[in-house]
Amino acid sequence: MARPETLGAVLFDFDGTLCDTERHNLALVREVLVELDAPVSDEELLSIAGGDDRVVIPPILERYGSPYDIEEYERRRDGCYRTYSQAPLALEPGARELVSSLRNRGVAVALVSTTVARCVLTALDRLRALDLFDVVVTGDMVERRKPHPDPYLRALDLLGVGAGEALAVEDSPAGIASAHSAGLHAIGYSGCSLGQDLSAADEVVDSYLGFIL
Repeated sequence: MARPETLGAVLFDFDGTLCDTERHNLALVREVLVELDAPVSDEELLSIAGGDDRVVIPPILERYGSPYDIEEYERRRDGCYRTYSQAPLALEPGARELVSSLRNRGVAVALVSTTVARCVLTALDRLRALDLFDVVVTGDMVERRKPHPDPYLRALDLLGVGAGEALAVEDSPAGIASAHSAGLHAIGYSGCSLGQDLSAADEVVDSYLGFIL
């Protein structure tokens, strides 16, 4: 899928794309799953990154014969709130400057995350980044999360921009699939280096420093 000729909006994922929360999140996911008698491998952890917990976690619990359910998993994980409220966080190098340059050119910028609002807004507040985005869409604002198109379609609707005038920046297969199913050109971001498969992306970048959209 080609880049749009006229760029009206750029839609960024958050975890692992604008901020290296994914590393903290995956460590917490592993910790909780081990507590629930599901000692996942590194490969299994990477395969669920960016996905909807209610979709990707139950099969893992079942695979390991865990006696616990998704409700217990979510209770112990507390929506990953610890990551967003306590872990050391920073925007990826060059990300703030890239977003600011887009908005200075009149390009709308949205944050589109599977993570719930409580976590995302806490992180953005700590990062002093709330005012960087015209629209923020979180996982609890849509019926279906990534890899479904719903989060991106919601953001496009709120921005009043068509998919043919926008592109997405993602770090996971689930996010890229979500963007593509919404009709968006998808740029894979590999700067957080978790080793996720970005081969389905239309292009891949490893840094925002000097990157021009």
